[in-house]
Amino acid sequence: MAMIVFVLLTFFSSLMQVIKGNNESFMYEIYSKNEINGNEIFTFYQISVSECVFKCDKTYGCLSANFHKGNKTCVLTDYYPNDDTKTGISKADWMIYFRRTYAVDFLKNAEAWQSTTRVWRGVPLTADKAIDGDTNGNAHENFCAHVDISDSYWAVAFGTPGPVKTVKIYLRNETTGYNHATYTVTVCNNRDDVDNGKGTLCGSYYGPDSYTQPFILTITCENTIFGRFLRIDKNWENLCLCEVFVYPPK
Repeated sequence: MAMIVFVLLTFFSSLMQVIKGNNESFMYEIYSKNEINGNEIFTFYQISVSECVFKCDKTYGCLSANFHKGNKTCVLTDYYPNDDTKTGISKADWMIYFRRTYAVDFLKNAEAWQSTTRVWRGVPLTADKAIDGDTNGNAHENFCAHVDISDSYWAVAFGTPGPVKTVKIYLRNETTGYNHATYTVTVCNNRDDVDNGKGTLCGSYYGPDSYTQPFILTITCENTIFGRFLRIDKNWENLCLCEVFVYPPK
């Protein structure tokens, strides 16, 4: 009985471990064995699995670590296993480790801006109104960010960069054309990409038009995207965002 308990404890500790360093600790798990996956960011040699995963946690854009125990090779990549994407390349003795949870508050100390700003009764409906934590959807009472031309965009520079998985948008809560479809969400790594409409597509929404409650649009990225900025575009009509929330993968 004691031997069975020992084997079980050894098995589970190999699947989930705690890495400690710089007075921090975090959980990581083995996703799979005998395969590698993701686009290479950095490669390190002759290091331990603990050092490998810790380097991933401290490397911008790293979402998982491929580790070869035999030759102690560590390959950091942009692949997040929980996205249920296709498997990688079969390679003996390689293992993929990843961090299960990210406690990222993207919008703390964030800075938002938009292509233009509408002024309603002398009050500018500025971009920061979409990240002030207030989900009230009444634009005419100055609760929402609002541009004054069609084919416009809203953007935010995260207070802390990280892996983006889901974006929830609170729209104007009136049965008007302002809640039409055609929203596109993009994650970017630098300001130039934001300004030029480049970056990595998270997702789009093309309908149906949202004329009824609850006026909330949720867009989930097919693959987790690590980034510093988020951009929301809207075609055909003026963009009006009453609140935007950004979430990492669960």
